[in-house]
Amino acid sequence: MGAPLEVLLVDESAAANALEETLSRAESQFRVETAASASDALDCLNEREYDAVVSDYHLPKGDGLDILTSIRLERESDIPFILFTSETGAETAIEALNLGADRYIRKRNGPKSSVPDLIDVLLAEIEDYHAEQRLLLYRDIVEQLDDPVMLQNWDGEFEVINQAVADYASMSTNDLLGADEYAFMDEEAADTIASNKAQVIETESALRYEIRPSFPHRGEEWFSTLRYPHYDENGRVDGTVAICRDVSELKYSERELKRERDRLEEFASFVSHDLRNPLNVANGRLELVREDCDSPHLDDIEGELKRMDDLITDLLSLAQQGEVVGELEPVRLQECVTQCWNNVDTRDSDLVVDDIPTIRADPNLLTTLLENLFRNVDQHGGDDVTVTVGGLEGGFYVADDGPGIPPDERESVFESGYSTDERGTGFGLTIVRQIVGAHGWEIKIADSERGGARFEITGVEVAEE
Repeated sequence: MGAPLEVLLVDESAAANALEETLSRAESQFRVETAASASDALDCLNEREYDAVVSDYHLPKGDGLDILTSIRLERESDIPFILFTSETGAETAIEALNLGADRYIRKRNGPKSSVPDLIDVLLAEIEDYHAEQRLLLYRDIVEQLDDPVMLQNWDGEFEVINQAVADYASMSTNDLLGADEYAFMDEEAADTIASNKAQVIETESALRYEIRPSFPHRGEEWFSTLRYPHYDENGRVDGTVAICRDVSELKYSERELKRERDRLEEFASFVSHDLRNPLNVANGRLELVREDCDSPHLDDIEGELKRMDDLITDLLSLAQQGEVVGELEPVRLQECVTQCWNNVDTRDSDLVVDDIPTIRADPNLLTTLLENLFRNVDQHGGDDVTVTVGGLEGGFYVADDGPGIPPDERESVFESGYSTDERGTGFGLTIVRQIVGAHGWEIKIADSERGGARFEITGVEVAEE
């Protein structure tokens, strides 16, 4: 049971005490405060909030209608007001209702005998009042939101909507209240929404789904919707609330991205087969030539074929990586760094691993990123280079003590095909930046403590150990 309902009872002292005692014993549903006159009642209303006011008509220093007039006109309040009186004149009842009284109850055979009726009326009026207040609060909140938001009752009728819903429907908010989705979208989409509403009500659990309705004046739009159950003040499900996000542009972007991915896959197939196969034939013929003759030019040919193979490998990597990461997983960065270092031929270079965190990343792409950074050090760092990998706020860094990268070249090194070493393909750091961007991270180049290059990757989500 919730907190008792606060009731202000305005009546003559003797009658008020009897009513207060009876109401307060009504299953502890009410907490009653009494006032003996209209002026006392107005003082009470100035000091605190109540769930309802019950007042007799005849009072010292005024009457019950004075209180009602103050509540409705001066305070502009819709709090339930019940005139509970022995007054028999029809004129009093009509005047009370015209001024905004919610109920008029006659005291029959004494006040106590009418209390059961009063209790039923109080509970009904207070419940309706609280429900209306919740709707007003919803309206105040919902109207401030740019995304379409709607509160629908058990039957699916709109009870609260904002202007965004009206804009998509090309209808006024007043015309939409009491209607449902069938009033402004295609029947198939409305059927799907109705089914989802029923599921949310039945399971009493939130549901996220995508819907693609067609509007008469706007055409098709994509929406991502979160719908969850709405409860009345007694904890019963009485409808659903839906928050919709227009994802049409995102869907169009996804389609364009898919087309790009399809073109990249075609390119990858071309690189993998139409270029690598002739290269394999050339390598095979080179071995046959070595059996027939010995020429210093053969080593040059082998070197160029090796460079062509490296170019094909990097181009294939670029095409296959795209700009989409797989599922992010916790990756122990220290273990990943060591493994990647062992995978790369780094000649006489040394690795130092400082304290680095576990991060959330696509493991395969992270491996490619680190291996390309290590190969870059091998190609450009010189002999006997020491590579240090450490943590920093929001990410990690890879630094070396080689010659470094001049500030005016730090942006150029990420461009496709840029390389200052004849052994390099110029795609390694391009792949690094592509993987960084796909994760939503950022990368920049700075000077390391020993004068070499320091690649700082930030915006990384640290995972809990």
